[in-house]
Amino acid sequence: MNIQTAYLGELEIESSQILHFDHGIPGFEGEKEFVLLPIEDNDAFHVLQSVTTAELAFIVTNPYEITTNYSFEIDEAIAHSLLINDPQEVAVLSIVSLKDTIEQSTINLKAPIVWNTTNNKAKQVILNNDNYAIRHLITDESVKR
Repeated sequence: MNIQTAYLGELEIESSQILHFDHGIPGFEGEKEFVLLPIEDNDAFHVLQSVTTAELAFIVTNPYEITTNYSFEIDEAIAHSLLINDPQEVAVLSIVSLKDTIEQSTINLKAPIVWNTTNNKAKQVILNNDNYAIRHLITDESVKR
C-alpha cells in the first residue's frame, strides 16, 4: 500500500509494518495506525508516521539510548491489552521534540510508547512517576556514543 508522509513523500509500505494503537495516541485518538520509518543517515531517530494522515508524524527514539537509569514496569493491564507474552517482545519508544539544536531538543520520558514487536500492537503509556519529565532535555552528555 502507498501512503503519503510528512517528511519522505509517498512511500510504499507493507501491511505487516503497521503498528496498531487500539485507542490511538493521546490527543490523536482517531489515529490508530502508524508506521515506523527510518531517517536516512541517522540510526538513533525514526519517524512514527500516521498511515492515514500525512501531516501527522512524530520523531521517536529508543529512550534507553538517550538517557541512563530509565526504567518502568509494564503493568498487567497493558501487558494484557498488547498481548505481551514475553519481555523479549517489547520495544519502547519516546517522542522527541526537535528544536534548533540537539541541546534544546527534548524527549518525553513521562509517556513512552510500548510496542509488542511480535504482533505490532502499541500503546502510549502515561507513567505515574514524577522522576520522568515530558520535556527531558537531550544533551550531549545524555546521548550514548
